[in-house]
Amino acid sequence: MSNEMLTRAGGRATTLDRQARTVEAVALSGLAPAIRPGSSPWVEELQASGADLSSLLGAPVLLDHVATTRTSVGTVASANVDGDRIVCRLQFDGSPEADAIMGKIEAGSVRGVSLGYTTQKRDRVGTDPAGRPIMRATAWKPVELSLTPLPVDAGATVRSNSTMHTTTADQTANPSAADQTAAGIENRADVNRAIRGIATISGLPATWSDELIDRGVSTDEARRLAFDAMSKRSTVVDNRSPRIEVGTSYDDPAVMRRSMADALAHRLSPQHCKLEGAAVQYRSHGPLALLGQLLAARGEKLSPWDREGLLTRAVGAHSSSDFPLLLADAANKSLLAQYQAAAPTYRMIAARRPFNDFKAHKFLRLGDFPTFKSLSEGGEVKYGTISENQETVTPDEFATGIAIGRKALLNDDLSALGDFSALIAVRSAQFENGKVYALLASVGPTMSDSLALFHATHANYQGTGTTIANGIDAAVLAVRAQTGLDGAKLNLRPRYLVVGAAQEANGRRILAAINPTQASNVNPWAGQFDLVVDNEVSGNAWHMAADPAQIPCLVYGYVNGAEGPQIMTERDFDTQAVKVRAGLDFACGAIDFRGLYKNAGA
Repeated sequence: MSNEMLTRAGGRATTLDRQARTVEAVALSGLAPAIRPGSSPWVEELQASGADLSSLLGAPVLLDHVATTRTSVGTVASANVDGDRIVCRLQFDGSPEADAIMGKIEAGSVRGVSLGYTTQKRDRVGTDPAGRPIMRATAWKPVELSLTPLPVDAGATVRSNSTMHTTTADQTANPSAADQTAAGIENRADVNRAIRGIATISGLPATWSDELIDRGVSTDEARRLAFDAMSKRSTVVDNRSPRIEVGTSYDDPAVMRRSMADALAHRLSPQHCKLEGAAVQYRSHGPLALLGQLLAARGEKLSPWDREGLLTRAVGAHSSSDFPLLLADAANKSLLAQYQAAAPTYRMIAARRPFNDFKAHKFLRLGDFPTFKSLSEGGEVKYGTISENQETVTPDEFATGIAIGRKALLNDDLSALGDFSALIAVRSAQFENGKVYALLASVGPTMSDSLALFHATHANYQGTGTTIANGIDAAVLAVRAQTGLDGAKLNLRPRYLVVGAAQEANGRRILAAINPTQASNVNPWAGQFDLVVDNEVSGNAWHMAADPAQIPCLVYGYVNGAEGPQIMTERDFDTQAVKVRAGLDFACGAIDFRGLYKNAGA
């Protein structure tokens, strides 16, 4: 019995032709009802006769609806409507990914097929038992076909030889009893397998599928019964994780909005944000034009030329949330790219650390851990303790923003948002840079030992300033001489010479390589340090800093990993403006003094 079950579960799709690199597939096996989730769930059905297959011919064959060059494994060579079904022939390319998926098809581990499509017309055909409207797509266009392990349309699979049969018109009108019997015997195993797949996808127990198999019901009847069973439940039972949904619908407003946000982000920052995939079709569209398409996708009728009407719908009291969310998504994509390109210098001398919330976070210092001790044979480990001398850093919340006025919105003008996006990216980087370098100003913050970060007791401060040339030997010696709390030699190596603009020339001179005529004129520090120049370092002061990977003295981070500024938008009903708020949850602080040295300069 177990062998029979394994054979059914791993049935091979024998229409796969390895030499020709083709396979036959049923892309749609019927109406394939699917529940579209959201605040107002509805049921979508696909009418095969309403499909425009012109875009499916030559369309990409993808893996799990992921539209990248790596996941594109072939094209649709042919497609036609067969009654209430759509059947296709897939042509695989020569890529390793195509070889791998052909192996999975041959083994039977991947047999499901799913269509990605756009819809031109839907008709309401009724209501399901749960009260959800049933919308049937009567004019729609498939644009890609994906291979997936568990399609919601259980009958949409690659085909086996047992399902490949040519039926003439006369045979269809008047099949013989012998033909019907032969077809029933030949296809029953596939029908039973399809019924079990329907049960799995629908979250129905095995007893449900066993009963239908014993009754000899068809796959269409099984789908109808499964749909009825799901409709009677208040929620759809799904024991799998992650949840598997129907394939991507490219006219789903949420999917459209993501692609539109990518297109707008490219317009805001073309040098940083790539334009690819579904976003390409929106490349020349302004915000209000995109809003009109989103409203149309939601079934609302509004002229795309009525800018005043679109603006009222965008920011008015009865507005959909699409417009503010679209702007926020686009601005965040553009902003993050521009922010990362800003690359403030503080990140060279500070270590990044995670911050889970806005509470004070404690950090231990290098050398706080007890040293190793000799262990005699059979002796016990002598456990030490970690010093309570802990430093703390507390994150804070920062914010700024602008309002994009009604006039700019009515003109469909992206410059206001684009300028803001670029400026806030630079401003955020500058703000963070100033916060970190403020820790090096004067003698720095007070540490947990009640002494300043730079202090004579810490042996890291030269209050009577000298030039870099006259003081660098002592600076290097001071960093290398630092020890742990228990006196262990840390052997720290200065890596960065940190100066302001006033000392840049002197810094470059001390690090320059020269060819002296006398040994006494050799510059021992040529090329030994990386020079960091930042205007946040004021006057003639200069610093030495060890690699933060060796000893983190300055740390920074973001709450919950939200790197950089985060943009949010809201509508102002009084002015019809869109308020754009940029928030930054940032933390920085000093947690150790031993890898830092300061000279007041001269």
